[in-house]
Amino acid sequence: MIRQLTGIENAWAEAALTAIFPGSSEDGLAGIGSMDVRGYLRDAMRRMPLKAAVGLRVAVWVVALAPLLVLGRLATIARLGAADRERVVARLVSSGSYAVRSLVLVLKTMGALLYAGDDAVRSRILRPLPRGAGSASLVSLRVSRPQVA
Repeated sequence: MIRQLTGIENAWAEAALTAIFPGSSEDGLAGIGSMDVRGYLRDAMRRMPLKAAVGLRVAVWVVALAPLLVLGRLATIARLGAADRERVVARLVSSGSYAVRSLVLVLKTMGALLYAGDDAVRSRILRPLPRGAGSASLVSLRVSRPQVA
């Protein structure tokens, strides 16, 4: 049973991953919510070592219950709208707690493996950029050092 998320845990994980990988209509990319998130997590949980499975489950719980601390709302991540979900995940990723940041990144990494494995996403990632696109000029910054008396 440890190697399988419950229905509610799957809903929480899917809600969190949808906030992290919403897709882009202007680039023609579907969000991760249109992919088989539950099937992917079921398969991943079965295949990964026990410690990793427990870690993923803890990550799901941390993100699921975070709205209480982050937004001050008695709700889980699955009960929030898209904007609030993104706000919660962003706050967790920038948390002062290394453990919280790491657990959220575990969940994000698992989602990235599914998302980047999608044919449409992969082809978009691998498509070469048009000439001149994506280049940036480097700006020199002058940093003043404090004067020592």
